[in-house]
Amino acid sequence: MDTVLLFALPLVGGLIFCSVWNFTRWRVAREEGHRLYFRAVFYGAILFVVVATIRHQLESRFPWYSAMEAAVKESIKPMAKDPNGAATVADLTVTCFLAMLAGWPLAFLLNFGFRKKFWLRRAIKEDDFEAFLLDAADRELPIAATMDDRKVYVGYVVAGFDPAIGRKCILLLPLMSGYRHQETHTVNFTTFYTDLYGVVSVAGSAKQSKALPAPLEHLIAEDFITVLPADRIASCRLFDVQAYLEFQKSKPPAPIAPPVTPTPPVAG
Repeated sequence: MDTVLLFALPLVGGLIFCSVWNFTRWRVAREEGHRLYFRAVFYGAILFVVVATIRHQLESRFPWYSAMEAAVKESIKPMAKDPNGAATVADLTVTCFLAMLAGWPLAFLLNFGFRKKFWLRRAIKEDDFEAFLLDAADRELPIAATMDDRKVYVGYVVAGFDPAIGRKCILLLPLMSGYRHQETHTVNFTTFYTDLYGVVSVAGSAKQSKALPAPLEHLIAEDFITVLPADRIASCRLFDVQAYLEFQKSKPPAPIAPPVTPTPPVAG
């Protein structure tokens, strides 16, 4: 048995640990190369020390554990290359193997104190787009997304997201849609989905299962969820119906062109 390869086990445990623990999981998902390797080494070393300390305490306090571990070590000793160092190899094998197994349960227990929402917001604080989407979902406010083809969608972000996963699209339950005028960039809404399935919220849409009125009784509200490619979104903002209506009222009237006075013919 090559003892050097045994140290790969704590590395695996360290990678699992920092991929599950809310404090590090989103950073790890976006790291690669040497940064990810060093992070796995760091947490793997911590797991190795923690497991070795716990094993020492268990062996000294619980005879049944000491006897069980002794039996495991005896089964490992024949695999050692050097018979003189078989005891050390067996002890190291147990520690490394337990360090790998301890990664997930230890991170799971720590997550009870490291709440996901707080560390999620901290992880995305430098990404304005993701912070905006998370804020809209938490406040259950619709957003207005303008696409690069001038199409406009207003609706709720209905799917939670994990910054650990690359965002390629957003899922929107549309309330209405339309387009921006090519020259004035004003929005003209042409489709009103709420006429079909009424007013819904983010929380309500997740549980919406009531069939639509005839002749669309074979559909439910979720069937209208629209997938918007993130790289095609030109702009995005929160949308409030009352604010939109007030802005519509405050629009200045269109300027009236002055009357054109006919020019009298010039005598030749």
